[in-house]
Parts: sequence; C-alpha cells; structure tokens
Amino acid sequence: MKTAFSSILSLLLSFCVLAAPQRKATRVDFTSSPDGALVVIDGDMRGTTPLTVYDLQPGPHHIRFSLRDYETHTDIFALEEGIPYIVKHAELSPVKGLLLLTSDPSECAISLDGISYGQTPRLVTDLDAKGTYRFLLQKPGYQPRTVEVKFNGRTPLAKHEQLILDSGILRVGTEPGGASVIVNGIERGKTPMEIKDVPKGRVSISLSLAGYKTEVRELNLNAGESQELSVQLEELPSTLVLTSVPEGARFYVNGEAHGKGPVTLSNLKRGKYKVVAKLDGHADVERDIEVGLAQRVSQEFTMENIRGKLEIRTIPAGAQIILDGHPAGVTKGNEESTAPSEIFLVPDLLSGEHSIVIKKDGFADVVRHPVIETGKTAQVNVRLKRVFKPNVEVVTSSGTYRGVFVDNNAEAITIEISMGITRSFPAEDVKNVNFLDAE
Repeated sequence: MKTAFSSILSLLLSFCVLAAPQRKATRVDFTSSPDGALVVIDGDMRGTTPLTVYDLQPGPHHIRFSLRDYETHTDIFALEEGIPYIVKHAELSPVKGLLLLTSDPSECAISLDGISYGQTPRLVTDLDAKGTYRFLLQKPGYQPRTVEVKFNGRTPLAKHEQLILDSGILRVGTEPGGASVIVNGIERGKTPMEIKDVPKGRVSISLSLAGYKTEVRELNLNAGESQELSVQLEELPSTLVLTSVPEGARFYVNGEAHGKGPVTLSNLKRGKYKVVAKLDGHADVERDIEVGLAQRVSQEFTMENIRGKLEIRTIPAGAQIILDGHPAGVTKGNEESTAPSEIFLVPDLLSGEHSIVIKKDGFADVVRHPVIETGKTAQVNVRLKRVFKPNVEVVTSSGTYRGVFVDNNAEAITIEISMGITRSFPAEDVKNVNFLDAE
C-alpha cells in the first residue's frame, strides 16, 4: 500500500516538473553614437557597440561606455524578470582639448577656418580633442604664421609662436596737421606720426581731416625700409544761403550782384563776406558774415519797411477808391448806414503827395491829396454828399419822367424825381422804362 502511494507521488512530481514553464533569457542590446565604444557591465568588459547580451540576471546593473577621444558614459539600470528585450543607448560627447596659444609679439589675430578666435594670448577650450587644427596668426607688419595643433585627449597643450617681422617704417605728415591716418584699412593715429610696423608691399594710406578733402596715397614699401609722406590737404568748399523777410530782396556779396533771394552761393572759401540786401520801399540791410571751413551758413535778412500807410473811411460805405489814377478797391460796410465804412488800408505807399478820387453813384466825387510820411499812417475820412443824378426814364401815357430808380414791382415803379421827392407810377400806366447811361 505504501509502495503504491510512493509511486503515484513520484509520478505526480515528475509531471509537475515537466508541466512547469521554462524561463526565457532577456536580450539586452547595447548601442552608442558613435559605434565602437567599449562596454563594461558590472566591471566585466563585454565587447564593443553594437553589442547584444543574453546572460544578465534580473536586478540592478552598472554599465560604462568608453571610446577614445570621447567622454566616458556611465549608467545604472534594473533588469526585470519577464521582459524579453531592452536597449541601452549612449550618446557620447567628444572630449574637448585644452590649448594655450601665445605669440611674440602678442595681440596677434587668431583665426581658424576663417572664424576669428580673438588675439594672443588665448586659452581655447571648445575644440574636440580628436581633431587636428590649423590656426592662422596674423599681425600687421609680420608674416602670417600657421600653427598645427593635435590634441592628446584632455592633456593640456601649450603653443608659443614667434612671428617674423615683415614691415617697414612710414613717417606721415600733413598740412594742416591732425589728420587721421588709415593704413591698409586700419586707423593708426593722427599726423604727424611714425608707423613702425607697416606691412611690406603695396600700402594704401588714407588721410582725413574735418573740413578737408580726404586724400588717398599708395606706395610700395620693402621690409626694413623707411619712407616719408607729406601731403597738403585741400579745403572743402562752404555754402552761404541768403533769404529775406519779406521775400524778393536783391543781394550783393562783396559788391557783386547775385539776384533776388533766396540765393545759394556754393564753393565758397572760408572767410568774411560783406552782404547787402536791397528791397524797394525798405531800408538796405548790410551784414558781415563769417563762413567757416566746409560750413553751410544760412542768413535771413529782415527788411524794415520805410514806406507809409494810408487809411480811408467813407460815409456811406461802398465808395470806389482811385489812387494815383488806378482803381484801388471799394470801401466795405453797410451802405444804408450813416456809420463810417470799415478801414480801407493802402500799405507801402512811397513818401510824398498822392492823389485820391472817391466815387459813388448818387454822390459827388471827392478828391484828396494826402501826404505820406515814411513809417507813418495817414488818414482820410470822407462824408460823401448826395447829388441828384437821374439814371432812369419812365414813359407813361401822361408824359415822360426822369429820376433816380428806387423800386419796381408788379404794381408800380418808383423813382426819385427830385432830391428827396419820390413818385410811383402804376404798372398799367407805364409804357416803357429806360435806364440811362452814366455820364
């Protein structure tokens, strides 16, 4: 009985073992950018990327990626049981080199592939250690020098370069002095001066001074050679602009007529100029004007009116003014009112006696001879006298009547037949109405 039970138990245990699922291994792919990095897992070197590993047990693992000229990358990851596949990737950063670049002389311009790296002395820390680089050192008056640099990982590297002198001496003077000197595009100072580091060969010198024309000279200079350059600078011209208030004054400069303003005089040399402005009816204005070097000077002349004025008022308004034989206008205001008209102003009259005739239909002409004084205002006040001057003729069945027209409507026509006496003629009695021409 016991033996049979034991046999059955052994058979069940064997079945359970056969029936239990087999554990599958986890696949781990190790990759890096760039490829070829050495993979160390839990202290054991396992190969280079890309690398596939199947034998890692569940739990934490330490991994390190190493590649020459790149920063070492480390990581810790946990491998969980039952996960069939994972990838561990490392982005490797290049190791940066350390370079101290110095030169004699100092302050040499540094460039790499056309990009400026400042001046010597210079500490360079942003270049990948895996590369080879060719730096260009330049300084006016010295021969350019190329420096080849190859880093050894992170190991600091120092480079000191001696540049060979490749320049001459240039002494520059101008009249007047103080001009800015630009040699081959680089400002070097002001005249008079001596420049000791001028590059040999073709040299371009630009000389500029405010108020003078910029002068450019070119010369050939050999290494170690000394040359002198002396230049007489040419003044730039000035401009004088002349205007007047009121406009229209005639301008004379140093006695020479230049027409009516505004006047613009160009290409003037610096100095003093005597200017006279003349305008009819105004006092002459004389002025000494200082014009500086390469200046634009504007001068306005205010002309003083030396004529007189005339103010005219009439009672009633609406009178025509004839001045010196020429119509000048009509006084304004209420023609039906006995109040004086508005002021009729005649400006800018030459001094002396003038003739004024004042006319208005139905009134006697008035003649005045005012005397105008310089800078003063004369006044003429006139009360016109009414005169009887027929301007209409009315023909009726009973006769013909002349008078001054007053009114006309559908019922009657009214005229003034004598001073202050009016008469109305019924429309049915009027045969004809004739308006008379003014005599």
